[in-house]
Amino acid sequence: MMKHFLKIVFFCGALLLIPVLTLLKEPAAASYYENRSLAVFPPFSMQEMLDGEYFSQVETWVGDHLAGRNLLLKLNTQKELALHSPVVNDTVVTRDILLPYHGTVLDHYNAENMEKELDMLEELNDCCTQKGIEFLYVGIPEQSNAFRDRYPSYLNSSSYRDDSMRTDFMAGVEARGIDHIWMAQYLSADYDKYYSKTDHHYNLYGAYETYLRVMAYLSSSGVAAPVTTDFTITPVDTAFLGSRNRKLFGLFETDDQLYTGMLAEAVPFTRTDNGKPVEATVYSESNRNAYAYYMGGDVAETIIQTNRPELPDVLVVGDSFTNALETILYTSFDEMRSLDFRYYTAGSIYSYLENWQPDVILYVRDDLSYIVTEGNGGLGILSAAAQ
Repeated sequence: MMKHFLKIVFFCGALLLIPVLTLLKEPAAASYYENRSLAVFPPFSMQEMLDGEYFSQVETWVGDHLAGRNLLLKLNTQKELALHSPVVNDTVVTRDILLPYHGTVLDHYNAENMEKELDMLEELNDCCTQKGIEFLYVGIPEQSNAFRDRYPSYLNSSSYRDDSMRTDFMAGVEARGIDHIWMAQYLSADYDKYYSKTDHHYNLYGAYETYLRVMAYLSSSGVAAPVTTDFTITPVDTAFLGSRNRKLFGLFETDDQLYTGMLAEAVPFTRTDNGKPVEATVYSESNRNAYAYYMGGDVAETIIQTNRPELPDVLVVGDSFTNALETILYTSFDEMRSLDFRYYTAGSIYSYLENWQPDVILYVRDDLSYIVTEGNGGLGILSAAAQ
């Protein structure tokens, strides 16, 4: 009798332990492995309680912060990979490449957003022309677009039914007379060389090829800046955890690598991030296993000064695709500044140009973000107009 009683006590205690630990532990703001924000505990509302919405929000919070959640998710991921499931944690698992799962595709893109983006670009391009600034739009394939032919035939290889979003946007840029480079025509020569197998970015080879093409275009436009050609790329001696493999808790076996670059002749510089001096480096040793190795990850504003006033200045704007590019781009300019409008909130691109005027602006966008109007898609202009 006592034995059965102890079993019941143990079972009930185990059931109570998980919710108690969930309530006692400090709730995380974000999930590292899922790369997303976690639910915040909802403030009490009588109206939401009466209509059931409050309890739904609490349930979401519990699901996000349950004690032992990561362990359970990792075990489930391990099980799904062992069963060779084609889609695990919204990630398409192929023999050697990880890709995003698209689910139901869209029949059409947001035409209004496309017009907003194109109008904004045309106005900014006109402004740069008046100021004597060379404005260059750099379009880069996102990893899943580069490897769209690697999707299993029974899964969608794109978010859209066809490729009209990308082709219509490109045609719009060209029709408005905006200087541009579509890097797909160069990187498609060897996507396996230029792209990561387990991350949504290109690798350092892809970034360097982009740098060379950008510099060649600028030279043809009359921008006199040296091109760094003696640049050696080698693998980092640490296992790489790409953004897609991170969603699988690093359990996908891969030979994918992170790369570092070595200049034959160093270019001395100083660096500030968000107005504060930081170590003069473009590689983050504390991130040797992730894409954040480049420039230390995303920063609202970075300023690199090489103290060579005879050279032009450049402003590069964009999401994390600029990070790897920046590790070599600074070598060709006196001052390189980068802005990420997902985090930079001090003003718009126009207000920034009132205080500092570069010779060149590089606007770097991956082809899944062409018509996204938030963050770098708005440059602080569209967000202000919407208020």
